[in-house]
This record gives sequence, C-alpha cells and structure tokens, in this order.
Amino acid sequence: MTDFTDKPFRAIRRRLIAACGASALVFRVSASAAQPANALRTQPENVRLPDLDAELVVDPKTKRKIKLKIRLPAQAKAVALILYSPGLGSGVSNGADWCEAWCMAGYVVATLAHPVTDDSIWQTSKNKTLKMTIAEAIASPQYALRVKDCSAALDYLLSLPALAPYLETSGDGKGGRPRIGIAGHSYGALTVQSIAGQGQGGKGPLDPRIDAAIALSPSAMSQERAAAMGQVKIPFFCVTGDLDGYVTFKQAADSVRLGVPLSQRQWVYDHLPKGKRQELLVAGADHMTFAGEPIDAEHFSRDVSLPEQNNPKTWTRISALTTGFWDFYLKAEAKPSTEQRKAYIKRMQALAGPQDQLKFD
Repeated sequence: MTDFTDKPFRAIRRRLIAACGASALVFRVSASAAQPANALRTQPENVRLPDLDAELVVDPKTKRKIKLKIRLPAQAKAVALILYSPGLGSGVSNGADWCEAWCMAGYVVATLAHPVTDDSIWQTSKNKTLKMTIAEAIASPQYALRVKDCSAALDYLLSLPALAPYLETSGDGKGGRPRIGIAGHSYGALTVQSIAGQGQGGKGPLDPRIDAAIALSPSAMSQERAAAMGQVKIPFFCVTGDLDGYVTFKQAADSVRLGVPLSQRQWVYDHLPKGKRQELLVAGADHMTFAGEPIDAEHFSRDVSLPEQNNPKTWTRISALTTGFWDFYLKAEAKPSTEQRKAYIKRMQALAGPQDQLKFD
C-alpha cells in the first residue's frame, strides 16, 4: 500500500477521517490522481473514483482487525454492495479482475483481508513454520470468525457516511438498506457457503442481509456437509473449473497441499435448492485460475500445468458471467418473470466459452 504525503491527498484523508466519526478505520487513497471531496457526487460516468484503502476495521465483538479495500463506481447514486472474501493466504488484491469489473458495472465492492487466514500466513520464523501458520488458519474456529468478519464489515460499510451516496436505500423493501451480494474464492467460497446457510446446518442464513451469492471454487468435505446447502434461500452461483482440485502452499523447503477433487466442489450445486441455483464449469481452469490475480510462484504451486497467459481470457469470461448474475439478481426491481429468466439464461449462455458448461435449474 502506498502512502501519499502531498497536500491534496492529505486533504482527502482528513475529510474521510472526519466522515468516519469515531470509527476505528482510517482511509488512504490509492489512486494515481487526487479527487476533491465533492467529486463523490460529480464524477463523469466513464471515470472511476479513487479506491479507498482502509487500514483496519476492528470488530467490537471479536476484536479482530479486518483490512478492507473499497472500490467505488463512477456515479454516486444508490447501488448494490458486494462483499468479497479471499482465499487462504491472500489479501485485498485477491479477485481483483472481477472485483474491478463489478465496480465498473456500477457496484460498490469491498474486499476483506481476514486476520490469521490472509497473507499473514507467510510471516514465518524459526519457531513458527508455514505448516504451523496454515494449521492455525484452517483450524475450526477460523471458519466462524471469517463469517463474523463479513457481518462486521457490513455493519461498518452500511453506517459509513462517506458511502451514504452509494448505499442509500432504493425503496425496494429491504428495510432501509441496499441490495447486498457476497462472493469469495476457495476459503472465501466456504465463507460464502457458511453465511448463506451451510454454517447453520441448513437452518437459515447467518446474515439475512445477503441477497445473492457467488462461490468460486466451492467445496464440501462430505455429502452431509453439502446437504446443508439445501435450505439456502438466496440465488447462488457456483463457479468452478474442469481442472479445479488442489494447490500447494510453499515457502522455501516447507509446503502444504490442500484442496478437494472437482466432484466434491460440484456437490455444493447438487444440494442447492432448485429454482435459483446455477453452476459454471470453466474449461481449462484450475483452482488458482479463480484467484483472479497473478499467481505468486514463490508461494503457490498449481496442481496442474497451466500457462499464466491463459488467465486474462478466462478472467474476462468469469467477470462477464458473474457481473451478469449480479445484474439479474441485485438490480432487478421485482421478482423476475419466467420470460425474464429465460432471457437472462440466453444472455449468460452467449457469454460462456464454447467449452464451458452452464447449468440452470
């Protein structure tokens, strides 16, 4: 993260800090050009605003320090909010390709860096090896804590005065809040699955504010766990690849291989209720394709041999298809009709590659 110390950037920072009131979070601007505070309401339609890089949001209940990156669309008008949860070992740069595409499509997009499970796993020492940091990161308490991180981030974002022009209610019966989507990759997909209902054993969502969800590389350790997805009430999009399996985390001579076979990733879709579920199987995509950012070869080893130059075209399809999902479920004014759903499916099929597989039912 870059520090800017010239007067224009300091002025923006002061205004944002003042807008945050007594919050525990301090923004820093990460764009290449400064914007005055009133630019939030006057940006041209084709110009992105600076992203807001947040140092920390402290959850008052868990005391966890959650880093956020907030992407702002060009127009400061009432829009939906999308929360993005990264995979293990990744920070706020994870999923950058589609997070940027969603923002360009008119959404506020906030990416979390979850404590313990984020890129801090690479902070090792003689007394704390990579195997130890990963063991801590995948220990059972972290699953519930990541879900709480998401709810705490939502609480913060929905109360942040600086975002009020974007997150004003559109009067659609959502109780004075915008529509909200959540997405995540790998560990983030498990977080999405949990918050959508799996974490309750099928008894309902852990955060009822979520209106739609995308899981990139979803997974289940057993059919019993997958069956808990059967009571999910919201539209749910599973995105995986025909090579989506394992990945090796490595640092020097230390390494840990994690993942599940593709068949176990597809169990999630199989157990979702019919009507609002869909699945994209991307041809030629492995687990790290869905990181949505260049792979750090020093830390991640792909389970299959895929050239890095294949990623941009694949990312473009994933970005387009996931944006189409958000547009249909977060921008619609009312419950879609049968004809509208048929038109949506036709649009999505046109966006998929010739070897990709799309399922809707």
